[in-house]
Amino acid sequence: MATNLDFIKRESADSVSSFTITDIFSANYDVYQVYITGNGSQNVSTLSAEFLDSGGSDIAQGAYDYAILRLDPSSTFGEVPVENGNSFEFMYTGSSDKDFGGLITVYNPFSSSSYTFATIQSMSLQGEKGICVATSTTSATSMKFYANQNFTPIVVSVFGVK
Repeated sequence: MATNLDFIKRESADSVSSFTITDIFSANYDVYQVYITGNGSQNVSTLSAEFLDSGGSDIAQGAYDYAILRLDPSSTFGEVPVENGNSFEFMYTGSSDKDFGGLITVYNPFSSSSYTFATIQSMSLQGEKGICVATSTTSATSMKFYANQNFTPIVVSVFGVK
């Protein structure tokens, strides 16, 4: 894969439980890197994401398949396999106020002839490595991130990969 990154967009929000970054995927690139940093307020636990079409609808509601390996430094590693999920997990912060950082590499999100795939690498209370497929050929233009409590804050930066 090429290693040149083109900056597309950076947005942030504070004290919100969901956050959408719009107009980040287009026909200009096949691969994107989405960097997410921030803090989850107390009891956030799992952070999730979904891909949205140009009208703001989830492209794969009930059709996300993903597998996560949670890398817990103080215990055994845990596997999280999900079929037909309403979204996909990209971070586990635990049940207390934790900073987080992660990278979601997204493949073919704008294509209407193939599924959207993603690889996930993140770190907070536990590290995570994973893979996701949105089993839909609907073209995605945006992403939505959410948690069961507020992000305090969340910062998302998106790059196209040449």
